[in-house]
Amino acid sequence: MRKVEENRKCPRSKDNWHVTLTTSRKTIRSETRDVSPSGAFISCDRQMPPNQTFFVSIHIHSNTISLSSIAETVWLTHNGMGVKFLYDNPEQGHLLAKFILDVC
Repeated sequence: MRKVEENRKCPRSKDNWHVTLTTSRKTIRSETRDVSPSGAFISCDRQMPPNQTFFVSIHIHSNTISLSSIAETVWLTHNGMGVKFLYDNPEQGHLLAKFILDVC
């Protein structure tokens, strides 16, 4: 577990948490490579198209805790994608920040 020291407003973690991305057409299982309360880089071979929204579930602490939200693809690379979380409730972001701080 590595804490990333950068000039950012939000806590950030490089932990590899399992994620499930779901649309009406497909489900992708993958891992985070960099996560903050506002978004994440998700490593995957099959990315979602830019600006697409989808359901994301982040499985924290060996799948014993899951946090779910809507997310949107912001940018793509050859090995993954950057997404931003679109929370229904601001408490979801606060909860994710707590888990990030707990593992750092």
